[in-house]
Amino acid sequence: MDKILREITKIPKVEIDEFMELFQESNTELLEKCKIVTVKPEIRFVVSGEEISRVWILLKGTVKALEEFKTGETFIFKRFTAPEVFGEMEALADIDRYVATLITETQCVFLNLPVEKYKKILENNPKYLYKRTKLILKRVLDEKKHMRTFLMVKSIDRIKIYLVQQYRLYAKSNTTCVLKIPRQQIGEETGYSVKTINRGRI
Repeated sequence: MDKILREITKIPKVEIDEFMELFQESNTELLEKCKIVTVKPEIRFVVSGEEISRVWILLKGTVKALEEFKTGETFIFKRFTAPEVFGEMEALADIDRYVATLITETQCVFLNLPVEKYKKILENNPKYLYKRTKLILKRVLDEKKHMRTFLMVKSIDRIKIYLVQQYRLYAKSNTTCVLKIPRQQIGEETGYSVKTINRGRI
């Protein structure tokens, strides 16, 4: 375990502070099968509907969550930056399959471990479980509020909200940020046609 932690801390700009509780001595045996995985950009590393076998802890990089419909249409509904955990919500809810497809947007570094081992860590570490549960519930409540807001605004305002979200994701220290996003991508990620995007004169 110490070897893994030393290896992680050697990675530049890695986000590990959120997960330091994992490296307590009591978790040594549970973390024996964890490994550090580096994944290149635009790799689909989790597929919706697949059985969950491992939990992916994002230590560095950006991941996008994709909803895929039977019609063939796709919709990117969220982006995640490190630190983040994938497969955790499903594990807590005893759901045995991933509920979304996940694709790396940048090169990403993960701490990867079997889902049963991660569930044991949650069971054996109440403080860590409380911290993770609080974070998840806050996110769910924020997203529900966001969805209600979306229902009340016009299409052009929804697109504006989308652009503000992109700015917050990519801008650094409130500086000017140039978003080079194709209209097709904006349409896919907001659920609108390119024609609607064009009417917004973006």
